[in-house]
Amino acid sequence: MFPSIRTAILAWVGGALLLAACGSTSAEPGTPAATATATVSAPASSASPRTTSTATRGTPSASRAMADLRVLAGDIGSRATTTSSERRAAEYIQQQLQAAGYRVTLEEFDVQATLGGNATLTVGGGASVETAPLSGSANGSVSGQVVPAGLGRASDLAAAGVSGKIALLDRGEITFAEKVRNAQAAGATAVIIANNEAGMFRGDLGGEPVRIPVVSVARESRDAVAAGGAEVHIEVQTNRVSGRSQNVVAKPSDAPCTSYLGAHYDSVPAGPGANDNASGTSLLIELARTRRVDGVCIVAFGGEEVGLFGSKAFVRQHDVSTAAFMMNFDMVAKATRPTFIGDEALTKIATQVAGERGVTARSIASFGPGTSSDHASFQAAGVPVLMFYAGDDEHIHTAQDNLDNVSEGDLAKLLDVAVAVLDRLLAG
Repeated sequence: MFPSIRTAILAWVGGALLLAACGSTSAEPGTPAATATATVSAPASSASPRTTSTATRGTPSASRAMADLRVLAGDIGSRATTTSSERRAAEYIQQQLQAAGYRVTLEEFDVQATLGGNATLTVGGGASVETAPLSGSANGSVSGQVVPAGLGRASDLAAAGVSGKIALLDRGEITFAEKVRNAQAAGATAVIIANNEAGMFRGDLGGEPVRIPVVSVARESRDAVAAGGAEVHIEVQTNRVSGRSQNVVAKPSDAPCTSYLGAHYDSVPAGPGANDNASGTSLLIELARTRRVDGVCIVAFGGEEVGLFGSKAFVRQHDVSTAAFMMNFDMVAKATRPTFIGDEALTKIATQVAGERGVTARSIASFGPGTSSDHASFQAAGVPVLMFYAGDDEHIHTAQDNLDNVSEGDLAKLLDVAVAVLDRLLAG
């Protein structure tokens, strides 16, 4: 919203970081990076020894990053939130960052969420309409009159009179969570969200407390649902996720964090998540190895796939509001349409740097409603953000998102750009 102010912040803090990196006469030379192995047992201590002010600037290696990716998506496999395999992945990441000289801790947090499930929607005399539950929907069975209520703004719902009825809302302009929050406040018994383009969509309520069923339908089905009247019936049965997850938090030294690099390491249960997001995690580890600079802190997030739980927990537990920037890496090993998402000043820098390295990329302010990643939690806390995203992937959240679904060459391109962008920001 305020790119000129944020650019000034970046320049000021970037200069400070560069002085911290280069001003110490006792700075260590580039230390050898840890070699990825399949050994993922927990270290004896939850934190590595205290370190003094240091700066490590080595040559990044895509093959080394791919070795990490193979451990995460191959040896460990699916890393669903709250499972032992997610924990095993966290401990592997912890080991790699400790070997790179960081002080590393695992910060646990609670997860209460929904993951997948089934829904049915019938209208009139029993005609079935294709539907799907939004992630975070409440379970339940509801029958009643459908009332169209526009985009689901509070004023739309008040004008439509949805109390005791099922609200039919159009996708767009405001988040799914806000639509549902408004509908619940207006007394709706359930919510149907119609797509604003052809076909179905999947949506996420982002951890919003929901006590009514919420489903989606294709744009082509909207009129049939609106005409269903009192005969509309919805049933939702979702799978609940409950337990503990953890973030892997790494600091180069005792210096306070003035910027953050992050990626989520969990996956969905359906597949090993090679691109989503063993790729981003592996890039993060390699970037950490070769750019260890005081103040630049590393966070590998758990619980992203069920509602950004890890990044939300982190910004609750730490005051990040004064950070110069947060760089996030999600799906970076299959370049279908490289994209930078986030703050205008940062996406402009990233697009320019990518072009200098022969990578054509677009920049956008944000993903569409219902789709996001961990940078959004930092952005909500007032931090300028930049997300690296290599483009859409038809195999994400499926068993086909395996090691055959990623490219070392594509990962190398995004890694090269990430290092160059970070260097540019640190130079001020």
